[in-house]
Amino acid sequence: MRSFSFQHKAVLLISIVFAATTAYGQDLGSSNKLFGGKPVATPKPAAIKKAPKKRAPIKVKASVVKPKSTAKTAARKPPVAKKQAIPIKAVIAPRTTEATGAVTTGSSKGSSPAIEAQYEKLIDIGNLARDSRDYVEAESAYTKAKLLKPKDARSFIGLGNLYADQQRWEDAEKAYRSSIEIDAGQVSSLVALSFVLTRPVSAPNLSERYDEAERLARRALKTEPQNPLANDQLGVALELRGEIGAETESAYRRAVQFDPGFAPAYAHLGRLLRKKGRAAESATAYSSAMTRSDNVATRVLVAEILQSEGRVNEAIQLLDIAVATDPRNPTALSLLGRALTTVGNYSDAERTLRKSIDISPTSFIGYSLLASLYARQGKFEAADNALVKSIRFVTPFEKRRLATQFEAVGDGYAKAGKSSNATRAYRQAVSLDPDRETLSGKLVKVN
Repeated sequence: MRSFSFQHKAVLLISIVFAATTAYGQDLGSSNKLFGGKPVATPKPAAIKKAPKKRAPIKVKASVVKPKSTAKTAARKPPVAKKQAIPIKAVIAPRTTEATGAVTTGSSKGSSPAIEAQYEKLIDIGNLARDSRDYVEAESAYTKAKLLKPKDARSFIGLGNLYADQQRWEDAEKAYRSSIEIDAGQVSSLVALSFVLTRPVSAPNLSERYDEAERLARRALKTEPQNPLANDQLGVALELRGEIGAETESAYRRAVQFDPGFAPAYAHLGRLLRKKGRAAESATAYSSAMTRSDNVATRVLVAEILQSEGRVNEAIQLLDIAVATDPRNPTALSLLGRALTTVGNYSDAERTLRKSIDISPTSFIGYSLLASLYARQGKFEAADNALVKSIRFVTPFEKRRLATQFEAVGDGYAKAGKSSNATRAYRQAVSLDPDRETLSGKLVKVN
């Protein structure tokens, strides 16, 4: 009995380490609705032929569309919500038609008609591929377009969008920076880069990133002072810098003033008010965020904010609807997998995370979350395998996080008496983060 108790405690401790390295609860910036706009009219998605596996219902008090239950069983399946247009005020859309209201940037000088035609075709291919979640084809098309016309910002914006879809934040940052170098006054790109800089990555210069995010938001507001996304993003940047006073609150309130349906700003306001000890106002703001989450993009972002605040059941409710509406949305899937892991629904979490990886196979986050899921269950070999696969896609900013996860796997192996496996995991952690002081002692102990 003592042995079981010790092993259980060891698994619990290691799962906490994994949760800390994959929680991504730092905060979430302006909105995935930045990246969710459809620049072209696309065919309606095929009907969902097979419903997700049924799960026990999650009861929440917030006012939001609730899944229907049947008289035969208490189990439920996520509802198929009606797909709605995203109420976007400023969309980053690499597309040039008056009908879509998208932005045209870059110069055509020196381009032949043949190059122009090929460029537009590639942009169309990239847009349509991204809409259908074929990220490999979309990236290929945008990259070819970039080579044809390196001074046209649309290909870089397209790349930034699809990288943001997959939570490949460093790649998205580079792409948006390139678009701003071409067109420094493009408000949507300024806000998008500000958003990326407030992502929860393991960068060594977070304070500098938050400072730049604030400056970018202010630049955008000089051009469009009533832009709700820019106002919301200013609030996020200020809050991440530790500013929770009147200016931050005012930024969020301006965002909802200029767009009363902008759900993420209500969620950010709810979090800020909680920090300021105004619990009743915070609850009202969160309720407003949920009732206004009427499309996939806002549901995903509001759910992410709710998760960061520990409101996991409410997040799951929004994500269930988002995934039912957009079954191939990799961010919605990864967030839902993480939330289901948190509440201990491991089978559904694993299936959801594997689907996210299938759709976005070059994104580090899916493998990292899958490893976290296995570690919570004490399945260290499976966690190890997932982490090994993630090495191909880890970015410099995420190497510390990955090293922490390998170290936790090593700890699990060591406690199970698997010295050779523990040594391998610790050495992998050292290769990712050579300055990690805890590893040298652990390597000595297992050898």
